[in-house]
Amino acid sequence: MFKEIFLFEVKYRLSRPATWAYFGILLVFGLIVAIGGNGPASEKVFVNSPVAIATMLSTISIFGIMISSAIMGVPVYRDIEHKTENYYFSYPITEKSYLLGRFSGSMAVLFLVSLGLHVGLIIGFAIGPHAGYEEAARFTDFNLWYYVQPTLTLYWTNFFFAGCIFFALVSLTKKVMLAYAGGAILFITYLITLTLTQDIDNKDLVSLLDPFGLGTYSNIIRYWTPEEQNSLTVPFSGMLVWNRLIWVGLGLLAFLYTFFRFDFIKFLNKNYTNKKKNDNLDTPKASAALTKIPSVSKVFSGALNFRLLFGLAFMEFKNIIRDNFFKAILIAGVAFLFFDAWFGFPLYGTPSLPLTYYMLEVKDFTYVILIFILIVFMTGEVLHRERSVHYDQIFGSLPIPNRIVYGSKFLALIMVSFLLVNLILISGILNQVIKGYFNFEFDKYFTDLYLIEFPKYILFIMLAFFVHSVVTKKFMGHVIAIAIWVLLFGMNSLGDINNNLYLYSYAPSYTVSDMNGFGHFGEALLWFRTYWLACGGVLTVIGYLFWKRGTDSGKRARWQIVKERLNFKTIGTIVVLLVVFIGSGAFINYNTKTINKYRTVKAGTIGTADYEKTLGKYDRIAQPKVIDVKVNADLVPEERSATIKTKYIMVNKTDEVIKSLHLNWGPEGLLKKEVKLFTINGKKPKLEKRFDDYGYEIYAFDTPLKPKDTVTLELVVSASYKGFPNEGTGSTIVYNGTFLNNDFFPSFGYNSQAELTSDQDRKKYKLPIKDYQLPKQTDKWGTSNLLFNDDADYVTFEGTVSTAPNQIAIMPGYLQKEWLENGRKYYTYKMEGEMDFFYNISSAEYAVHREVWTGKNGHKVNIEIFHHPSHTYNIDRFVNGVKKSMDYFSENYGPYQYSQMRILEFPRYAGFAQSFPNTVPFSESFGWVGDFSDPDDLDYVFTVTSHEVAHQWWGHQITPSATRGSNQISESMAEYSSLMVMKKEYGVDAMQKFLKEELDRYLRSRANESKFEKTLLDNDNQAYVWYQKGGLILYGLQDLIGEANLNSGFKAYTEAARFRPEAPFTTTTEWYGYMKSVTPDSLKYYLEDSFEKITLYSNKVSEATYKKLANGTYEVTINVESAKNYFDGTGKLLKEGSKPNLLEIGVFDNDVKNKQGMTIKAPLVLKRVWVKPGKSSYTLITKKLPVKAGIDPYNKMIDRVPDDNLISVDDILD
Repeated sequence: MFKEIFLFEVKYRLSRPATWAYFGILLVFGLIVAIGGNGPASEKVFVNSPVAIATMLSTISIFGIMISSAIMGVPVYRDIEHKTENYYFSYPITEKSYLLGRFSGSMAVLFLVSLGLHVGLIIGFAIGPHAGYEEAARFTDFNLWYYVQPTLTLYWTNFFFAGCIFFALVSLTKKVMLAYAGGAILFITYLITLTLTQDIDNKDLVSLLDPFGLGTYSNIIRYWTPEEQNSLTVPFSGMLVWNRLIWVGLGLLAFLYTFFRFDFIKFLNKNYTNKKKNDNLDTPKASAALTKIPSVSKVFSGALNFRLLFGLAFMEFKNIIRDNFFKAILIAGVAFLFFDAWFGFPLYGTPSLPLTYYMLEVKDFTYVILIFILIVFMTGEVLHRERSVHYDQIFGSLPIPNRIVYGSKFLALIMVSFLLVNLILISGILNQVIKGYFNFEFDKYFTDLYLIEFPKYILFIMLAFFVHSVVTKKFMGHVIAIAIWVLLFGMNSLGDINNNLYLYSYAPSYTVSDMNGFGHFGEALLWFRTYWLACGGVLTVIGYLFWKRGTDSGKRARWQIVKERLNFKTIGTIVVLLVVFIGSGAFINYNTKTINKYRTVKAGTIGTADYEKTLGKYDRIAQPKVIDVKVNADLVPEERSATIKTKYIMVNKTDEVIKSLHLNWGPEGLLKKEVKLFTINGKKPKLEKRFDDYGYEIYAFDTPLKPKDTVTLELVVSASYKGFPNEGTGSTIVYNGTFLNNDFFPSFGYNSQAELTSDQDRKKYKLPIKDYQLPKQTDKWGTSNLLFNDDADYVTFEGTVSTAPNQIAIMPGYLQKEWLENGRKYYTYKMEGEMDFFYNISSAEYAVHREVWTGKNGHKVNIEIFHHPSHTYNIDRFVNGVKKSMDYFSENYGPYQYSQMRILEFPRYAGFAQSFPNTVPFSESFGWVGDFSDPDDLDYVFTVTSHEVAHQWWGHQITPSATRGSNQISESMAEYSSLMVMKKEYGVDAMQKFLKEELDRYLRSRANESKFEKTLLDNDNQAYVWYQKGGLILYGLQDLIGEANLNSGFKAYTEAARFRPEAPFTTTTEWYGYMKSVTPDSLKYYLEDSFEKITLYSNKVSEATYKKLANGTYEVTINVESAKNYFDGTGKLLKEGSKPNLLEIGVFDNDVKNKQGMTIKAPLVLKRVWVKPGKSSYTLITKKLPVKAGIDPYNKMIDRVPDDNLISVDDILD
């Protein structure tokens, strides 16, 4: 009978609309993804490359948990639901045939449904080259194996595992609720597992623990270059095989346990045993028939209906929360929130303190997915409860108004949502208490959860109620509601449709800050929530019109109900809601489009392309340069406005006569600017031409500027925010924490850095491909201008700034005067000497911490930390970073140019640190609230402070020219300097962990490169090259030739290039020359490999053994494999190295702790040897028992697979 049951199951499933609905959802999703070209991060990787297809299949298989639960959770239970269980006793069916037939048939259908994604992808990839969303060149030829291989190894194995789990659960428990509640719980459990394993250094263990293999797969391909991603399928070997064996095996074990444990009679048969006679039953009396029944007065008052509404609502609410599956989901949800909050906010792997805004932000991770799915399921249960328990006919005859029943069910879901939103509060407080943080800030919890988040959950309920009221089948309602949400998500994330006015329940993002609270986001949130609540109200009322109480009699009966319910009250309610919806929508549209010029992503790209086409002819046009700056700024933070006057003295430093001044304001932004005064030499200039779309103006000089002529320019600009945008923080001027720079004023001339850089976009909009943004090192224009700003070389600066009386305002330079006038605070600053034309103006309610650094030569520097009053946690780390950096840099590079170093905090609307002359702003969430209680966590406050202080030398003293590679002089040198300060502070044996993490970031970034990786000497815009690779290469260089030796070259370079008064400014050619001058000839291969080429090592220990010698020492034999390969920018192998390389070979004890409590390496023997390519063997003698051995054990070289450099040493057994 197996065959008959199998075929019956397949035929039954194929005849069900839900089956094809699941198939259709996957097909449509595949179409959208494929046609839109959404996939690989790198433009050089085909959107239908083998890696892109495998990634899509494996990712969707995780979300396919819900489809697995819907198909595999109900085949056996269906016989109970349809009351056909007794019929099986009249047929010659064995338990094994019955169960295996149900399982196999359902699994076959599940596999068939899952192919909907493949069909969508294949069709979409065929249409994609002609659809225009993605360049045709991004698509490669169809290859069936690219689909088959990941389907067999990842996609179907995941469906099989999940399907086995759900089939076993329902077959053993007879509880169909596990079919989808279990799906939600499994999904949450998986997400929790990802969170818990993110800090595990052992990638093999993490690969084994991932039940869906996505992490395993990701670990395999994480360093694959675009060349490899386009040509290779993921090999089914190693950890991937073990992972699949473990989890598919567990699924198979669950099925086999069910298969042999399943009892046909117990599952299908009812209990026919005799019930014990109850002797206490009352005996009916004949006289009861003559008893007069009292008459009942029927009262249907408003008060009664009101009580009924809440009474029924509470009854529904109790039914929901009493359900064990709901309780399980709640517990899983709290655990999910808890662990997300516990691990969820690291920087450089270091956790943050559990501040309230962090505890709130976990709701924006993946918790919202759980909430929506749970609301959809709960809505289906509530609206279909009477039919599920066969009470629908009785309930339908009760004299309770339909609106009361419908309203009570809606109100019950509101109560459930209130419970769900409070899980965030419970999880947050629990996290804070366990971590010993008791500043709960309930005002933030209440505002965010009850005024912002809770209405969003109500919107979810409204959508779910509408769908489940219109769609009579519960499971189909689930599918459609979730499909709508997936469509919205896809439109926003994949389709670049980001207008919140068109995406149900969406609203502008917002950021909660300790410095600025909820800031200025409230107005936009209020209007968008009102807009969507009105829309949701309309959907809810429409749902009420179609909702059928009692037994559903078909479409015709439902339309008859609509006509009956479409009365004055319902029409009036819909009209009112539509008026609110349309009115608020019109107001939002006015604010976001008329006032704030909303543009789609595509329109923005087109605008950038048109900018170059229209104004590119002015690129490198001769303009005068600023030499002196005077600023008078009046900040009004309470109104988010400012009026700033600037006076520039400008000189023509070119050899040309300059006839006009080009002001480049850029396109209109959120901050609306109005020019109150503009004069050149005291006169209003003549406007020759204006390009409104780009904010570009050309003014004629009365008298053309000859070389070395000077002019005085004065500008008075007022700025403020108007209305609210569709998105964007508008964070330049805020109530507390204003942070603006000289971009407030226009730049001069065309800005080539604002051009499109994507090869794909440039080709699409008929612009020539630009391999580099900056000219060669020999280019005259490039060497005549500085990298960060071609509007000036070095300038003198002074300014006055006023602000609110409770705030401190900061500008570059030294405070000259401070006073209170007309209820405003005024501050005057003046910078000593010259500085780079890069300044900031900040204002906030600061507390100030002050210390003094004294150098070896007696030079004193005042250290000032301007911080939010409650953010005192890590001030000592900032101070330590400044002091240790000053020690190292002043000794090795030359004196610090100022007598003051300020670090200031600004709101967390951006997450960076930046170095201005003598001032380093740090974002509120970047270090101020880091949790450094574990010494093994990176003290990034110390390292980043060192990096930013280093910019006072590398960037401000030595400011590179606007030529290729120049960012390495600024950023790579700052990164190297930071590494040196770390090395001095923590010791060389503490560096391996950070070096390996930097190597990991570099390798991952190059794998996603969209143009081609550039060499260190020529790289102009690839941050991973100048930060990660640059720092590693320079650290490796000092390790090879000696730290003091390399620093002597850098000191000579700084003396030659410091504050260079005139062009030509320094280039990487000059910088490289000083490194060459201190590098021995035998090691110059390292310079050539590292700076002129793209070189990667493959160093590996294949075996390490030891034996104890008679004298008590240990002889360690290390077998290594080494290779050095040269690649082009796309990762294509050019040639293999053939010469030996100087590398470290080492033997180590167990890791130990240093004086700071950090885990560090404990070398027993460490020596440098010339290692030939290929296999080699080395023997070392140690006095202590060896534990590990390796080649390049500190990861100083750029190694493609850094995990296999160091392995455990095995004893040789005699």
